[in-house]
Amino acid sequence: MLRKIIISVSLWASSMMAFAHLSGFTDTSIQIAEPGVKLIYTLPSDNLLELEPNVDMRVEAPEAYLAQVAAGWSVSADKRACFLEERQATALPDIESYQYTLTYQCPQGMDAVSIRYQLFNEQWRGHQNYVRVFMADNRMRMRFTFDRQTLDLPVAKLLQEWSSRLTAEFLALDPHSRLAVEGWENPLADEPGGLDTSSAAQSGVIDPAFLWVGMEHIWQGADHILFLICLLLVPASLGRILLWATSFTLAHSITLALSAFDVISIPPTVTEPLIALTIVFLGLENLYYLVRQNRADVDLNRVYRNRWWVIFCFGLIHGVGFSYLLRELSSGEGVWGRLLMFNLGVEIGQVAIIALLLIPAYVMFKWRHGLKLGGVSSLLTSLVGLIWLAQRI
Repeated sequence: MLRKIIISVSLWASSMMAFAHLSGFTDTSIQIAEPGVKLIYTLPSDNLLELEPNVDMRVEAPEAYLAQVAAGWSVSADKRACFLEERQATALPDIESYQYTLTYQCPQGMDAVSIRYQLFNEQWRGHQNYVRVFMADNRMRMRFTFDRQTLDLPVAKLLQEWSSRLTAEFLALDPHSRLAVEGWENPLADEPGGLDTSSAAQSGVIDPAFLWVGMEHIWQGADHILFLICLLLVPASLGRILLWATSFTLAHSITLALSAFDVISIPPTVTEPLIALTIVFLGLENLYYLVRQNRADVDLNRVYRNRWWVIFCFGLIHGVGFSYLLRELSSGEGVWGRLLMFNLGVEIGQVAIIALLLIPAYVMFKWRHGLKLGGVSSLLTSLVGLIWLAQRI
């Protein structure tokens, strides 16, 4: 029985390693202007391993994926395909991402534009691409998802309602990253397949959509999940587990805010290996505690007394790791409100994980082999962390 459980835990650890490189979300700025349509697509570079995996799981230069990225987009106007006039690939080392610029010409006219996105949907059903649309000095937003792959824009109708016209040229820079946006217009709120309908479309301050973004970010972050699981692999009271989780929460909230406002800026090449190292250390620390459990002269209160501040320090590191998505999606757009909702979503996601695993953890340590299983799981956790550390270095 114990051997079967160990094998199951090993298989689970292997699956965690397989999905460690998925980062969660992509981002696109779309400009509609007289020359046509310009797409600026940004994504964590390691996501591209889903498009073209290689033996050593090493990300190639951005140009290596340009053809595949371009093939994942299609633009048509007035029911005829627009043609791809220019394409460009750029590395963004500060956030360990790649950016692809695709420019389309639509000589048949642009009374109605349709944009289709088909990247990562087969490999990754939960994938979401957050989109900003810039047209005639108006801003709109939507999301491409597995079941929502097309954006239809009635350009002529919108321009008539706005009493406006398309700008003569594209902006030289990504407008999402460079323009301060006070709020989002939402002219397609009542259209089938139209843009998002949250209140942030008008206010630009509190965006409830970021609550779900934060929850999904923690649920899809294998390294963050493994860290939380590690907290439950030693026998401890509910109060102590909540203290550990709270210290982790407070710590990563601090560095998440500091990073979102550019008070601190630590590149992923530093934070990602450090996050893996926290998992290695926490698993080994679990083994130390589990070995001491059977000693009659050990006071567990004294053994666990200082663990909260170790977890607090690790939380500071994880907070910077959370910041990629928030920085990408919040440039100039009511950062306080998005920070609040994103962080709240992360906490709800953490509480859900802990609540789901509390009873299994309690039952495990009531079993006569519980301490051994906790030790094996902690050892495997450290092993996964070591592999991630090697990959990220």
